[in-house]
Amino acid sequence: MTDYKMIVHERVYNVLQIILDFDRGPAEDGTPPQPKFIDAVYIDEDGVIKTMRDEAWCFQFVRRNGGTANGKTSNNG
Repeated sequence: MTDYKMIVHERVYNVLQIILDFDRGPAEDGTPPQPKFIDAVYIDEDGVIKTMRDEAWCFQFVRRNGGTANGKTSNNG
C-alpha cells in the first residue's frame, strides 16, 4: 500500500497498510462481499505512525504517482 495516499474525512495521509473487515461471506447470488470497516496504518502530518478504524465508505485511495488502478499514467499510455 505504500504506493497509495489515503484520503479520509477530507485529509490526505501516507498509508502503510490496511485490513479489511467484512461483515459476511459471499452473497448467495455469488456477488463478492463488500468491506464494512477498514483498519488503516498511516503516517500523520508529524511523521508519527498511527492507526485508524472507520466505515469503508469513508476511505478513498489514490496512487502517489498519479497513475490509475491499472498502473498506467498519462506519460506511458
